[in-house]
Amino acid sequence: MPKVRKKKLRKVKRRRKGGNPGIFILTGFICCILIWLIIKEPADKNSELAKAETVSKNSELPVKPKKKTKKEVKAISPSATKILPKDKKAQETTIDNTKNTPESVITTTIEKLGIPKSYFHKRNTENLTIFNVPIDKSEMDLVYANMIFKGELERNGAKFIKGTDSAGKQKLLFSFPDTAKQYEINIFYDNNLYRNKQKKRTITIVVDDFGTIGGDLLTGFLALDKEVCFSIFPEEEYSVQTMKLAKEQGRLTLIHIPMEPIGYPEVNPGKNPILVQYDERQIEKIMTRFIEQLPYCVGANNHMGSLATTDEEVMNSVMAILKKHNKFFLDSRTTNVSVAYSVAQKNHLKSYRNDLFLDSPNISQSTMDAKLNQIIELSNRNQNVIAITHCHNYDKLDYLKRFINRLKAAGFTLIPLTDIDKYNVPEIL
Repeated sequence: MPKVRKKKLRKVKRRRKGGNPGIFILTGFICCILIWLIIKEPADKNSELAKAETVSKNSELPVKPKKKTKKEVKAISPSATKILPKDKKAQETTIDNTKNTPESVITTTIEKLGIPKSYFHKRNTENLTIFNVPIDKSEMDLVYANMIFKGELERNGAKFIKGTDSAGKQKLLFSFPDTAKQYEINIFYDNNLYRNKQKKRTITIVVDDFGTIGGDLLTGFLALDKEVCFSIFPEEEYSVQTMKLAKEQGRLTLIHIPMEPIGYPEVNPGKNPILVQYDERQIEKIMTRFIEQLPYCVGANNHMGSLATTDEEVMNSVMAILKKHNKFFLDSRTTNVSVAYSVAQKNHLKSYRNDLFLDSPNISQSTMDAKLNQIIELSNRNQNVIAITHCHNYDKLDYLKRFINRLKAAGFTLIPLTDIDKYNVPEIL
């Protein structure tokens, strides 16, 4: 048999997994360099910007030839420079405090109460300053003056120590911070001192029955002082025009509400009057219609109404509608037994009362003289007088012009109805 040759087996060399580690190390080193270069460029730019800013700031500082020591640098450090505005503010506060002395606070309060400088006196002792302050009894009472002094002084840092009260005189004792001295205020009535003091006299004039006149006559009344108030009939030919023209002047206007008089229907109050037979719903309908027609009118007063204004139920309905629309009421007082004013007050409605009619019974010179004397007499008792007149013709316009001139010559100031409550309020309030 032939010999079978055995093949020699070759040894196969296997490659190790993982490759050459040197390559990996080199690759990693290159990556690190690249990352460092990427990060380094912005950082260098930021540092350059920071250096530039530092140089810019330093260039703004004044250059001194002398080199600064470390101590000198600290003296102008940012923390030190902040002290300067605080010191300035403290200095200003000190100046203000010196002006706002206890005596200046008391004196300012006295003057705000309307007491002339020549009327009050000050007396100093070692530990006490005394102010003697006379009060006009017709202007305010001692309780009111006491309240104002206490409020104003405490608001300015004073401490109320005690008060004493005797007939027609009160003593108030106060202390102030930063002083051992005390301050006594004696308030008392002095009728003799104020007897000859000229009083501020004010008068309010309301002209009724607008809406029925136009043309030159209306223009003539519009030329009167703008403090003269107009009361306008609703649903008349010139009603809306008169309201608009008066509003452009800044003149106060009222709705002149026709109301049932005694003797109705023989005595005619005008279109759509408020009648005593009407219930609340009917009155509301009429009143709402009037208010919508004359929206710029800020209040209302009655035309005639010698019967309607004596009916409390009717007046309650009228006042409820006026209050709902934020309107005030002027009682024309066409009868001495009118309840309109008292009902308005009970309904917490701003309200006023007429004192007299300027053109009743006529517009003669003797009537004017009598009415002027009556107004002067009323002004001695009341701060303000309210008077009503009418716009029917040129004679009444001329009469009113002459009357206003005489009132001004007598020292009266014309004011609208809405200024009555605020005219003589002390400045302190």
